[in-house]
Amino acid sequence: MDLPRQSALSVLLLGLLSLAAPPILHAAAPAPQETAARVDAAFHRALPPRAKDEIFLRRVFLDLTGKLPGPDEIQRGIADRTPDKRTRLIAKLLHSDAYAVNWARYWRDVVTYHTPASGNYLRWELFDRWWVEQFRRNRPWNEIVTALVTASGINDEIAPVNYLTALYGNPIEIAATTSRVFLGVQIQCAQCHDAKTEPWKREQFHQLAAFFGRAKLIQHKDVDGRGTPYAIESRSDGQYCMTDKKAPDHLIPMQPRFLTGESVSLDASDVERRQALARFLTSPQNPWFARSYINRIWTALFGWGFYPTVNDVGSSKPRYPEVLDVLEKDWIASGYDMRWLFRTITLTRAYQGHLEGPKAEAETVAVCPVRLRPEQVFEALQKALGFDENDKTIPAPAPSSSPAVQRHHGLRNMIYQTFKVDPSLPQAEMQGTIPQALLLMNSALVKATTSAKGKTVLADLLAKGKSDEEIVATLYERVLARQPSTKEKSICLRYIQKVGNRAEALEDVLWGLVNSTEFLHKK
Repeated sequence: MDLPRQSALSVLLLGLLSLAAPPILHAAAPAPQETAARVDAAFHRALPPRAKDEIFLRRVFLDLTGKLPGPDEIQRGIADRTPDKRTRLIAKLLHSDAYAVNWARYWRDVVTYHTPASGNYLRWELFDRWWVEQFRRNRPWNEIVTALVTASGINDEIAPVNYLTALYGNPIEIAATTSRVFLGVQIQCAQCHDAKTEPWKREQFHQLAAFFGRAKLIQHKDVDGRGTPYAIESRSDGQYCMTDKKAPDHLIPMQPRFLTGESVSLDASDVERRQALARFLTSPQNPWFARSYINRIWTALFGWGFYPTVNDVGSSKPRYPEVLDVLEKDWIASGYDMRWLFRTITLTRAYQGHLEGPKAEAETVAVCPVRLRPEQVFEALQKALGFDENDKTIPAPAPSSSPAVQRHHGLRNMIYQTFKVDPSLPQAEMQGTIPQALLLMNSALVKATTSAKGKTVLADLLAKGKSDEEIVATLYERVLARQPSTKEKSICLRYIQKVGNRAEALEDVLWGLVNSTEFLHKK
């Protein structure tokens, strides 16, 4: 079969599968404000006082859009005295393109961070654009997961296929990743033996992997210099087998069986197997699917989760179970509506509360400091320092010789690679590194853009004849999205006077703000 014909058939097959999958029917979901109020009440304890507007603005902009608010946005937010201004702002941000890009990048990194794939197994740009489109359309989460686990076709044409080709089409890797990412269940330890710290048996792992046993990885020919693409195609025969531990030469055919007991026959086709798996995964009766997503989003927004980590939903008891129950029930009723969940959580008094001081993790209710993700670091630097990411005069690592694996280019790629971190790690494990500190302290990018000479933010402020106090206030607003406190302003002005060279002293102030702990954290 020639390539164009096969590609067309792949698209047709995906369309037919989407028609064949029956929609999940839900009761009408409560309004986000109603659920938010019930969430706050379910904590059964005093919530922190309402955070100041400038703190809330920086928090909600970073969380929803991945960007700092600009000076005009800060001033409008503070000047607005209407009681529903935060509600209106949240709705506006959730319908912005920046929201779609921000959360698409988060999930792109979640599902690809641990893959060893390089070259043409992962078509980064296509996969990236697909994720953005899912959030732009507000596609229900169950449909997104279904598209990923049931994808077939060529990976440079059918974007969700990259989820499977990035794992080399290996049923073992796909099963482990699918369980960990979409259920918060770590079953990978049961691959070789019954898990010692989890309730899973070896047979259960391989029964899950058997759902992917007839999905075959195929290498295609390079056409028109696009690189050698890979495809996932359905195999009509063959069985996924588990090695007999007592007789390693003996292979045991495994019946596809989900973790909650549902199964399909050994004779089921690849399409039947993976469509069934998608139904089992996303079912409202699945005890982990909704909770895993809610726990991830809550953890990303609050800095702490209902479970010890985003990967421990399957075996741990949650803290604040009544809060989680409220969110789970209502989110399922919403039809797994992602915007609904973000709106609900960000409308809570808990989320909008003032940052609490250090407490035992189990006692935390309010938002805790959260380290910015690599894309957010880049956006924050760009907003603060006003540089063009395509500026060729600022040195950056050369692009990769393989376009298929080049995730970003130039300055964005430099910052992304330096600050790259697994987004599934708990906040306590997200530590800064020496390369990160060096980049902010003495890289050519920071040196050039914090200068009082040339086409820089600071040079422009000096050229406009702004006073020291006005410039310090502007720098704080650009870098930290807030005004300096009286004490901070006094320290900066005394330092400028002490140094004697106004331009150099202001360069130091700007450099110090960029290198502050506050700059790299959302609170």
